[in-house]
Amino acid sequence: MNPTSPSDFEPFAFKGAIDVEGFKHFLVWTASQGVSDIHVQGGNQLVVSRHGRLLNASTFKLADDQLAKLIDGVFSPEVRAQIRGGEPQDRPLQLDGDMHNRYGLGRGERIRFRCNFVQATAGKMDTTTALTMRVIPTDIPDLKKMGIEPDLFEALLPHKGLGLVGGETGSGKSTLLAAVYRYCADVFPDRKITTAEDPVEYIIALPKDVLPATQLQIRRDVKNYADAMRAALRRAPSIIGIGEMRDLETMRAAIMAGQLGHLCLSTLHIHSPGEGISRMLAEFPHEIREAMARDLLGVLQYIVVQRLLRTTDGKRLAVREYVVIDDRLRDMLAGMDHTRWGHHIDATIKQNRGRITDKAFALYGAGRIDRAEMLTVVHPRQLRDMEATA
Repeated sequence: MNPTSPSDFEPFAFKGAIDVEGFKHFLVWTASQGVSDIHVQGGNQLVVSRHGRLLNASTFKLADDQLAKLIDGVFSPEVRAQIRGGEPQDRPLQLDGDMHNRYGLGRGERIRFRCNFVQATAGKMDTTTALTMRVIPTDIPDLKKMGIEPDLFEALLPHKGLGLVGGETGSGKSTLLAAVYRYCADVFPDRKITTAEDPVEYIIALPKDVLPATQLQIRRDVKNYADAMRAALRRAPSIIGIGEMRDLETMRAAIMAGQLGHLCLSTLHIHSPGEGISRMLAEFPHEIREAMARDLLGVLQYIVVQRLLRTTDGKRLAVREYVVIDDRLRDMLAGMDHTRWGHHIDATIKQNRGRITDKAFALYGAGRIDRAEMLTVVHPRQLRDMEATA
């Protein structure tokens, strides 16, 4: 049976009317079903994303007043009040098991979710709450088993500098960085790790750690990423993880952290490594852009862009294009105008057939992904050209 087919998925068997306890049991169940996201809207069935497909996960439609009670019981009435005021909300949710197997979780087991709330018009509902919950696996993947190319693997944890991970929403950026932090804690236990996230997703620390990683949540522990960076620089960290490079202050602080001897890791919403440089420099005023470009070049260690592709066996496979900024490339870029850096990097990756497009086409040729999935990466005309020249 094709694991991606809806025919192998059955809706959750709720016992009677849905309530807070039943909803929490449902959330734990979704994690056991390979679900990546849960979509809850008033007036609609519960829906999940599984292997890239949207599937009904309940046999009934959730009334708007039922949804309101669930939000108040699982989170707080404050969340709904803020949503009604036109303020989308992000919240983490953690469910913990106990000796009584609460929610289907045993003692010491936990599951986390990243939750986003908005008010919207949906279907027949003029205004309702739309809740999207990303399932955060309890166990952080083993970095050594993630299929990372050897030269990139060796570059992931330099002594200092700046490393960037890019990609679209849901491309596994946070998962990759969590695996890097966990690998560092295991292999280099003398390196102190601190992160700022919105919200905190994977819990990095394990009981065996000498000094557990500290994870700050934006708006709960610190106001914004820039403030988190300033606080981190006073705490003698080896590694500073920033959930996302969002503004000029955060980018400037990240570059400074690299200059001061720290390693800063963060994410950007970019489609190619070369675009990462252009995106960062565009945030700086024109009069200081040249100087900041030189500072950025001095600390930048690598840029990775990742994409998750649905394979023919119903799973997801990460493909990456990347650049490692070694001394040879750094010297070469230093001899160019900074406006050419991004183009040079992307052109080199293309020449070496290291683009996501190239790797996806290899998977397509090997039967690992189907034509429909390949067409999420390239235009049909481009695919025909690639097939004709293969």
